[in-house]
Amino acid sequence: MTSTPDAPAERRFKRMTLNQRIQHIILMTSFFTLVVTGFPVRYPDSPVSSKIIQLVGGFTMRSRIHRLAACVLIGLTVYHVFYMTLSKHGRSELRALMPAFKDATDAIQMLKFYVGLTPNTPLFDRFNFIEKFEYLALGWGSILMIATGLMLWFQNQTLEYLPKWTLDVARVIHSYEALLGFLAIIVWHFYQVHLNPQVFPMSRVWLDGEISEHQLKTLHPLEYERILKQEVGRPTQPHPKNHSL
Repeated sequence: MTSTPDAPAERRFKRMTLNQRIQHIILMTSFFTLVVTGFPVRYPDSPVSSKIIQLVGGFTMRSRIHRLAACVLIGLTVYHVFYMTLSKHGRSELRALMPAFKDATDAIQMLKFYVGLTPNTPLFDRFNFIEKFEYLALGWGSILMIATGLMLWFQNQTLEYLPKWTLDVARVIHSYEALLGFLAIIVWHFYQVHLNPQVFPMSRVWLDGEISEHQLKTLHPLEYERILKQEVGRPTQPHPKNHSL
């Protein structure tokens, strides 16, 4: 009886560094802590709010946890700005995340694919137009949340320079931006990263930083093609003509 040799393991490619994964975990933890501890302020009459306040040890403790998570988010945001502008890898990632004309044409082609006007989806590079939009929305949302949060935290100091109505506007913006961010994460980001049939039940990139060759070739064919070209002695492969979901 002859034994068949084991199939070679599928290649894996580095997509997130350890530094990026740590940043992601800190962002995820601080974000959901802010959402949970901010819920009782947004919906004070909800039974869920009373459960949250009871769970964290009272409203005063809720405020302390909320502000601690806010400080973590502020610190992470400052660090991320320096990381993306001063480190070589960060600058490379920032360039790849900047919108380009191709993103507009990709979005149009994706809409055509969804309604059956074309059999092919766009060929994406390192980041597709959805990932770019998410990143920019996160950056803009973080700035809004930090600015309005600091105004509400230091109300007396704010009123020394700004009229009372600015605090009311800040409160509304802070509340609805938090709700919008939460829904965007749950509905959009969770589907793209975890519930999408191509990666279900979960993408492990945020845990080990690696993506399989199949997923890289399917989800980011232009990046995959560029990597092959850069590898010495490895022939390039044409990207698939029918890149359907």
